[in-house]
Amino acid sequence: MPTIGLIINPMAGRDIRRLVAAASLQSAPEKMLVVRRLFSGMSGIPDTEVMMIDDYEGFGRYALHELNDLLPVKLIAGEKEPSNGASTIDWAKRLEQAGARVIVSVGGDGTQRNIAQAQLRIPILPIAGGTNNVACWTGDQTAAGYACALYLARGDDPLDVGFQAKLIHVQLESGHEELALIDVALVRQAYTGALAVWHAEDVERLLLTVADPVRPGLSNVGGFLYPVFPGDDVALQVTLRGGPPGQATLAVMAPGLMTPFYVQQAEPLALGQTVTWSRKEGGSLALDGERSVVLKPGEPVMLRVIRDGPFVLDPTKILRKG
Repeated sequence: MPTIGLIINPMAGRDIRRLVAAASLQSAPEKMLVVRRLFSGMSGIPDTEVMMIDDYEGFGRYALHELNDLLPVKLIAGEKEPSNGASTIDWAKRLEQAGARVIVSVGGDGTQRNIAQAQLRIPILPIAGGTNNVACWTGDQTAAGYACALYLARGDDPLDVGFQAKLIHVQLESGHEELALIDVALVRQAYTGALAVWHAEDVERLLLTVADPVRPGLSNVGGFLYPVFPGDDVALQVTLRGGPPGQATLAVMAPGLMTPFYVQQAEPLALGQTVTWSRKEGGSLALDGERSVVLKPGEPVMLRVIRDGPFVLDPTKILRKG
């Protein structure tokens, strides 16, 4: 039986950026409706099964008890604590080990980064459910669910109906490595705070795998300077000033939040090319929009973009194939 693993991030789309912008929160009931739409689409292909973690927030139990008329649901025992980035990575690995042949993940870029960190051998279908959704499918979820089940039923090659994502490899002085899917920002504050970055003047540099002018987030500023898309074998580095003088480039930091950025330089980088960042005063790195790594004064960090990320399915390509 073709099995789809489904992960819902209950905290996605509820960070501080939505409070300072003109955006509504992605509530639990709304996410449940997303799950129902996905199930409705998947049910269009007979014998499809969905596998979920019995999560603390109850999305798995909701699917088991409320949507079993659409599809059979298999629950895997989960944690008794609220979910977080580490649990998302663990869930993805456990679903793959339990027999899922594709992972559908509902969340924003931070959630999809966690899925990428799991280093799965099976493809993923990221569904928009966060504040910034550059890495995600933003079309109808019913169509996405149907496309995912159709992909499994036909046994398509994921590269025929999708692509392999680019990843930013971040090498710290200690030897520790971090990964980002869409953007890494060098931030002036040497603390993580509320994690999310929403003040343009806090950002000194950006490295982007995608710079799409119609997708909100830190990567949006690059979309107005040198657009870069998932299939392009190039990355973009942007150097910023803290403010005037100079003409500002407006960018959509979050839904309903237009922000001026003062760009000093924007340069394309070849895949595999290494760049080194540091700040004399120290700072932090925001990975896919969230401050995650604190840097000591003068501490160097090496970054490079490689196309070695997860295989990402494209519902449009699947459905166009017939």
